Amino acid sequence: MSTALLTTQELGITINDRPILKSLNLSFNPGTFVAITGPSGSGKTTLLRTLAGELEPVEGKVVNYLDCPTRLAMIFQDLKLGDGATALTNVLGGSLGRHSFLSTLFRFPAQEQEKAHRLLAKFGLSGKSNQWTSTLSRGEKQRVAACRTLLTQPQLLLADEPVSSLDPALAEEILTNLSNSILKQNGCLVCALHNDEQVTKFADLVLRLDPSDPNGWMLEDLKPKEVG
Repeated sequence: MSTALLTTQELGITINDRPILKSLNLSFNPGTFVAITGPSGSGKTTLLRTLAGELEPVEGKVVNYLDCPTRLAMIFQDLKLGDGATALTNVLGGSLGRHSFLSTLFRFPAQEQEKAHRLLAKFGLSGKSNQWTSTLSRGEKQRVAACRTLLTQPQLLLADEPVSSLDPALAEEILTNLSNSILKQNGCLVCALHNDEQVTKFADLVLRLDPSDPNGWMLEDLKPKEVG
């Protein structure tokens, strides 16, 4: 049985019928931070959505070995937050898969509220929990989206440029929090990133996409295992 959480087998994807990736064979393994890089239009978002099962590949397949569909979650570039709800309510939405509609109709369980408050504090948003999401900055919304996704308790987390609106110091702090939350639970974190310093510091494996050549993708192991 595969130890991978998810694999791609001869994967091919397109954007507007234009091939952007062909013949990708890749395993997403426990305890691994995988970075996906490439210029705008190279297919980073399309690849992540294909891995998440939102898009069908035109060639090959994605094989999911997770024991439960809810163990895969994604932080979207457009965040998908409810602007008419508070930051706390948005974060609590990450727990909906564990509870019936009636049990959360009037109030989320105290245990989930405690987890949500801890996540908001961890991401520097303690003072924003009761603030309407529509009034938050883009960077604050990114952190709310990260908190909500972590509350789903994923084993495989896909993140589409999760720190693009943050200053370098805060971006590093958030990537550290995401990495620790997922990898210490023997999960896998897959991030589309555009900052080479972040890639070098955090990633174990980097997939570099080439918009000019669907077969021009490259895999680089940034943290090779020591021998002997």
